[in-house]
Amino acid sequence: MKNLQTTCILCFCILFFIQADLAQDSKKGKAASFTGRIFRSDMKSGVANVRVLLLDEKKSENQDNSVETKTDEKGNFAIDQVKSGRYTVIIEAIFDKEEDVPCQLLMGKIDEPNSSLIVETKNNKRIEHIFIKNFSVKEGKEIKKEFDLVCKSMFGG
Repeated sequence: MKNLQTTCILCFCILFFIQADLAQDSKKGKAASFTGRIFRSDMKSGVANVRVLLLDEKKSENQDNSVETKTDEKGNFAIDQVKSGRYTVIIEAIFDKEEDVPCQLLMGKIDEPNSSLIVETKNNKRIEHIFIKNFSVKEGKEIKKEFDLVCKSMFGG
């Protein structure tokens, strides 16, 4: 009888610890979501077909949590299952004509901390590249951001 009691207590303890461990693991691995909109404040409209990339700043040969998507016709984007960590947000918008590019500078920044912007010409297209360093993603958080493609000078104004 004593052996049966001891066995039951031992089984209960094992099940209790397994359940507690599983509950902790489910909290630990909860991914974040990153949604938002790419727009132009000068035209008061969203920008379609813009590439949005979260580049894992701790990317290595063994691990790469980078993810990407494109905006819809209204400039909206959504990335699910983003692992926690530090990322560089890269936004790439392609324009057919120079006058269509929101930033008429070759280099600039947007209204976002740690941002920089360059405009290049490639295959007769103008590409606006925006880089936002040290973008933090925390477990289980829903991140919603809007990014304006209109730039300003890197030197103030």
